[in-house]
Amino acid sequence: MRLSDALIEFLAGPVMILLGSRTATNVPDAGRSVGLRLSADAQSVDLVTSRWQWPQTVENVAATGGLAVTLSRPTDYVTYQIKGRARLQVAGPDDIALAERYMARMHDLLTGLGVDPLMAATWFCARDPVVLRLTISQVFVQTPGAQAGSAVGATT
Repeated sequence: MRLSDALIEFLAGPVMILLGSRTATNVPDAGRSVGLRLSADAQSVDLVTSRWQWPQTVENVAATGGLAVTLSRPTDYVTYQIKGRARLQVAGPDDIALAERYMARMHDLLTGLGVDPLMAATWFCARDPVVLRLTISQVFVQTPGAQAGSAVGATT
């Protein structure tokens, strides 16, 4: 599935990135990502996460491949969820630089919105980074309101 131009533009902005995974016995788990990079064909996304901070999430993706990513813009709560299959990759220097830029950008944004700087700093970690490459199969609107839960492109 290729993302729309509007969704591509949304992903380029400052968004919080939450990761949802599950164990092989369907026990849910949540984590965070500290950066994303959309593929040139807009059909997959690389997500940098901390294996140190979110070991269960990384283990779940390795075991099941299932991943749901919720992306929310803190300034207006516009939110989407992307689902698909993911696989682990080694984080390289470009991924680490991406994570550092993301963490600085989000820290500045959140503190500008009134979040305590110490709290904002603890939300993000790039220690022992890995990349989760997600092949996109479904996208849903999750912005609070009447369209929440609707598949992107679906009519209601």
